[in-house]
Amino acid sequence: MSVRIADITEALEAWAPTSTAESYDNSGLQLGRPDRSVEAVIVALDLTPAVIEEAESRGAGLIITHHPLFFAPIKSISPSTLVGSMALALAEKGIAHYAIHTNLDAARGGVSFALARQLGLREVQFLQVTQDDPEAGLGAIGMLEKPLYGDAFLKYVTDALGLSSLRHVTDADATVEKVAVCGGSGSSFLPVALEAGADAYVTADVKYHQFFDALDPDGHSAIAYLDVGHYESEAVTEELLLDFLRGRFPDVVWVRTENSTSPVRSFVP
Repeated sequence: MSVRIADITEALEAWAPTSTAESYDNSGLQLGRPDRSVEAVIVALDLTPAVIEEAESRGAGLIITHHPLFFAPIKSISPSTLVGSMALALAEKGIAHYAIHTNLDAARGGVSFALARQLGLREVQFLQVTQDDPEAGLGAIGMLEKPLYGDAFLKYVTDALGLSSLRHVTDADATVEKVAVCGGSGSSFLPVALEAGADAYVTADVKYHQFFDALDPDGHSAIAYLDVGHYESEAVTEELLLDFLRGRFPDVVWVRTENSTSPVRSFVP
């Protein structure tokens, strides 16, 4: 049984209204006709050529991603750029694309809540609530089942997220029980995590000099500060969206991409 794209996007936006997206963002229908009906949908963190090929092979008429195809303003669509090439491929293959980005970051039960659950946190709440809207905010904060110490906490996080490594500022004797998280680029919320009394803050895209912000006047870590990687902190978004949509549109074939959409690779000599 087919469902209109508009019905799917309306359900998503009832949960994560586009009005809560950041001003710089471009969430919403990126390409396609909202009145078109689809029988199968691919869900991915990012749009890539491989994801488009996967959608075509599975007969999916819609791809839903967290990150939008059109983020920066564009002046032309041509095969000379990755964005242009993918936009043309979508149009030529008749595949629509919808992105649910910072509005999903801001939704209760959204990206950071999913990351918190992946880390086994209890009593999860927003790290920072949006003014005048208790159902919107950014980041999340909760409690571990039991305290962990130094390297044991780092090992716990790498196992929970399936990481081979992470970047961090953590003292070996640090006690971690209250944990703040923010999926994606969340370094700007370090002061909020500190003010909330978090023992650790898990996020991504932390610059070198920003790690110094986690140190106390003696040069020890005032908080365990972990950069787990952008893709790695948000990959759970794919399952989050599938769980939400399967329950509301059970007749649609929902498929989580088989592709890792991150372009980043690690070299270990």
